[in-house]
Amino acid sequence: MKWNLVLALMSVTFLTAPATAHGRPADPAVAYANTHGSGEARYKQGWFGTGDTRLHYVEAGEGSLVILYHGFPSNWFSWFDLMETLKGKHRVVAVDGLGAGLSGKPTSLKPYRIDRLGKQLDRLSRHLNGNRRYILIGHDWGAALSMAYAQAYPKRLHAVVGMSAPPYNLFMEMVANNAEQRVRSAYMQRFRTMTPDNIRESGFAPRFAKQVYQSLRDEGHLSAEEAALFEASVGSTESMAGGINWYRANVPDLVSPKTTPRWPHHNRPISVPALVIWGSEDTTFVSTFLDDMVRYATKLSVLRLPDAGHMTPIENSEQSSKRIAEFLTGVCVTPRSVTC
Repeated sequence: MKWNLVLALMSVTFLTAPATAHGRPADPAVAYANTHGSGEARYKQGWFGTGDTRLHYVEAGEGSLVILYHGFPSNWFSWFDLMETLKGKHRVVAVDGLGAGLSGKPTSLKPYRIDRLGKQLDRLSRHLNGNRRYILIGHDWGAALSMAYAQAYPKRLHAVVGMSAPPYNLFMEMVANNAEQRVRSAYMQRFRTMTPDNIRESGFAPRFAKQVYQSLRDEGHLSAEEAALFEASVGSTESMAGGINWYRANVPDLVSPKTTPRWPHHNRPISVPALVIWGSEDTTFVSTFLDDMVRYATKLSVLRLPDAGHMTPIENSEQSSKRIAEFLTGVCVTPRSVTC
């Protein structure tokens, strides 16, 4: 069977997916994870909140809580390899970020503001884990959010991991003061002008999803079936518009970026252990931000992945997953302790 036909069929599956026991749509990527995953820990869906800000998440394993927050354009499934590595020792919860996957997709930009997302993430973590600390891992926009969350909520985490992006406030510094970063961020300015109608009429969503995930498939990072799952979810107009709303809500006009509000406003350093993972072939951000991270994290580790690009949870995932697992073994997970 040709894979363009498979993709078409899977797109229909997402739109007409069978309901779960609670009457909510079943995610075909969860079925894939349970078929291809290792061990006895099963993958299961969960939901938090109601209405158009409802979050969908997928979890596996037992133990100390690890929350995973993806970037753009993606969904929870980008964390499958890391979940396979961690689920034997941790309860691993991968979130469909607001606007992505099966999470709600509000049309207003306010719910996508990074401070609102931080509050929503904190409520989700308390729903899952009470007032106990947890571990937070993010990629791309999820990394910018995760590290900013670590600044804003220093008593909520044991540790934080950021992949392929700086903390939000450091990014604001970069676009304000670094000419090369403004050049690299020009695509974000184009995203700021895109509306759902633009995305639908131009056919941008399936075209962009195909460009990203077929490249990962062609490079051997994804199977054809995995790439099709991503394209069916990420390539819908609604999901693409939801992801682009992150840019519209949080990226400044690069002509006058210094006027853009920051979050958190106090900009305190990250006090918990922090690991930053960077692909050597990543051109999204100037890599000099890694040197600036010492101002943002007092207990910082950095992993540079050779021959990896921006999609670090998928590219060279074996090495990054192994390093994250090693990093977490050095982090105590008792409710009051921060480090061993």
